[in-house]
Amino acid sequence: MRKSLRIIPCLLFIASLSAAEKIELPVDVRSIDRNQPGVSYADMLSRVTPAVVSVRLALEVGENDLRRLSMTNPINPKLVRHDPVTNKYLVPIALGSGVVIHPSGYILTNHHVVTAQGQVVSKVAMVQFSDGRDLRGTILGSDSRTDVAVVKVDAVDLPYLRFGESDQLRVGDNVFAIGNPLDVGLSVTSGIVSGLGRSNLMLSAGRVRGPDYQDFIQTSAPINPGNSGGALVDTFGRLVGMNTAIRADGVGIGYAVPGNLARFVADSMIARGYVVRGYIGVDGEDVAFVEAVRLGATKGQAARLTEVDEGAPAFKAGLKVGDLVTAVNGYAIAGWNDLRLVISGLKPGTEATFAILRGNKSQLIRVPILERPRGQ
Repeated sequence: MRKSLRIIPCLLFIASLSAAEKIELPVDVRSIDRNQPGVSYADMLSRVTPAVVSVRLALEVGENDLRRLSMTNPINPKLVRHDPVTNKYLVPIALGSGVVIHPSGYILTNHHVVTAQGQVVSKVAMVQFSDGRDLRGTILGSDSRTDVAVVKVDAVDLPYLRFGESDQLRVGDNVFAIGNPLDVGLSVTSGIVSGLGRSNLMLSAGRVRGPDYQDFIQTSAPINPGNSGGALVDTFGRLVGMNTAIRADGVGIGYAVPGNLARFVADSMIARGYVVRGYIGVDGEDVAFVEAVRLGATKGQAARLTEVDEGAPAFKAGLKVGDLVTAVNGYAIAGWNDLRLVISGLKPGTEATFAILRGNKSQLIRVPILERPRGQ
């Protein structure tokens, strides 16, 4: 113990001598050359981040209801907004992000951001922009099958993002996730495309079934709660995905709805208020690689039809249970999830060419496309 006490004054004495020395710390004052490829993406990000917003699902209540809510629920009064037009209060109950996809006020976000545990409880959202503006938003449509929703605000000349072609992404491409994680404010993280076409995913650590139509982009760009609905952009600042979920039991495993799928859903919602999907009346399953090759699928990829509804377009066109579908309109089919996505994207009123294998013989069958009944 005494040795320790003796050492301390010595250390203090030495430190005082060091502090008295006059030295000049070296500084490199050269400017960052952001024109060199890969050095910085600051200019691109400063251009695109204003198009990313915070989206809060809100309850619209009167003064008495607000008082009752405050007694039973923790409400941050700083987040409550009074609407002078309706003389009601907007009370936020969920937080996420969104992306302006058109200058006239159309905003892309997740279905799970604008619903309460999947249930529609309000058609109102509070939208906050990076310049501090708060605007009331109306939820135009929400699709649980893809986890995509569209919110509309009354504004013009808004900053917005253009869609890129997410089908052109490759594993290893640089991407950036933009959103409002944990309500800390607009934030950017970076990573790469780690995988493509991910499906059969569960949300909330396996407690919640994922959307029916899954074609997720996997990314190493960190995504956190509150990022949902935010933008996944490429190095040109194009919207290639919408941040949606993370693997709670892993690190650096995030998922985004691909931009092409989100655009398809948003276009339909804006035009019709709901999603128009193609329908031919089939169900199916994946085929193991070895079996697919044995049955004649040269690339080892196909989807097997397990049901063909009597009277449906597929039935009338001649498709049968057991047929292996290898391509639709020339697009190679990797499995049943792939085929479902392709069929859903076919335009009702048109015809599609299905390449099939039946008894080791290849055939081309033209199938008329109907609109999938709503609710199915």
